[in-house]
Amino acid sequence: MKKALIVSYNFPPVGGAGVQRPVKFVKFLRVFGWEPVVLTVLNPSVPVIDRSLEKDIPSGVRIYKAFTLEPSYEQKAGFRGGNNSAAGGIRKFLKKGISQVFLPDLQVLWCPGLILALISTIKKERPACLFVTAPPFSSFVPVVVVGRLFGIPVVLDYRDEWTFSRNTWENASKGRLASLVDGVLERFVVSQCAAFTAANKSYVDSLIKTYSRAATGKGYVITNGFDEDDFKSLKSSSIPARNSTKITFLYSGTVWAATSFQPLVAALEALLRKRPELSDRITLKIVGRVVESEARYFETGPVGEMVELCGYVDHDKALGELGSADVLLLTLSDLPGAEKIITGKVFEYMASGRHVFAIVPQGETKSLLCTHYDNVTIANPANVQSIVDGFLAILDNIAELRLKGGGDVSKFLRSNLTKDLADVFNRVGQKR
Repeated sequence: MKKALIVSYNFPPVGGAGVQRPVKFVKFLRVFGWEPVVLTVLNPSVPVIDRSLEKDIPSGVRIYKAFTLEPSYEQKAGFRGGNNSAAGGIRKFLKKGISQVFLPDLQVLWCPGLILALISTIKKERPACLFVTAPPFSSFVPVVVVGRLFGIPVVLDYRDEWTFSRNTWENASKGRLASLVDGVLERFVVSQCAAFTAANKSYVDSLIKTYSRAATGKGYVITNGFDEDDFKSLKSSSIPARNSTKITFLYSGTVWAATSFQPLVAALEALLRKRPELSDRITLKIVGRVVESEARYFETGPVGEMVELCGYVDHDKALGELGSADVLLLTLSDLPGAEKIITGKVFEYMASGRHVFAIVPQGETKSLLCTHYDNVTIANPANVQSIVDGFLAILDNIAELRLKGGGDVSKFLRSNLTKDLADVFNRVGQKR
């Protein structure tokens, strides 16, 4: 069986949405004739750990780890907060300076260890293909360089768009220098790779438009998806008893700039001013991290009293929460570039069969839901009244929506998507 070396900074026991894609590929690749070998980080500087995801790693898969020179996540967090004080101002200044030096991202400090581990692992395992998934985008460069050195085809995987990530991440360096570095590095890796995959079509189209000569003929769309094994316990019997007038709206994932709750909170406040009695009918449950800039929306006022902040929980428990909710919330900010995004959680939302309240702009996420899912209410984040109307429609029709179901979404099974990736590996292998 041919070997594929999977390079991913985000890999179990690291938690979070970015881990799902690489670990599910690893889970199913053997079925399609490829033996996965993994290279990841030894000491990840990340906010959450989720050991429940380790169950998806098949027995016998060899995992190699490379040391990173990054500070721990706790140390990085020390540069946040308290910016009104003199010490806080100094921390803010140092943080900005550091972010300008370590480009394209702080994980560039993983590159020395990654290069050494890559060379050692390639010599030992003799893979037929290298696959590297990002962010962090700094991982692309050493994998492409080392792949070229050994004559091994490299497949880049875009879980997110490089430019949108730069402009949206709260801790990413902004400015002309950072954008220039991104452009130079991205052009280089796209020109040198054998192929690239992306989580949605817009990313592929954007790369071809920007780097037409280097990218044309190399791009493949492999969306995110869901694993049916994760949903075996989520059956129709787990739907909450449906005579209650109390409705639980659940959001699963990180609340940050790209998924801001500001429009939703504004709509709820407007709704409660007209119909304050609805505060007794609605519970807003957030299962996941809420970044500091978003937490202020839940600190005071009537909406704050309706919110239950659960924090990050492991993936299995998060899926259990989906099964007990009445309505699943999906938010996407109306930012430049957001029209290209398909949020990863939407596939598990669809797999659950629950009603989805999607507060999203025009773009790929809205198109996906309208095309492939029957149990959805859609509102525009730039139009507070449309969100209010969405809430009212759900409240008035909740008995029907609780039982409706969403239709067949089997095309987004992780096993099917891994077959698509194996096909890409086969293609680049034939060209070698």
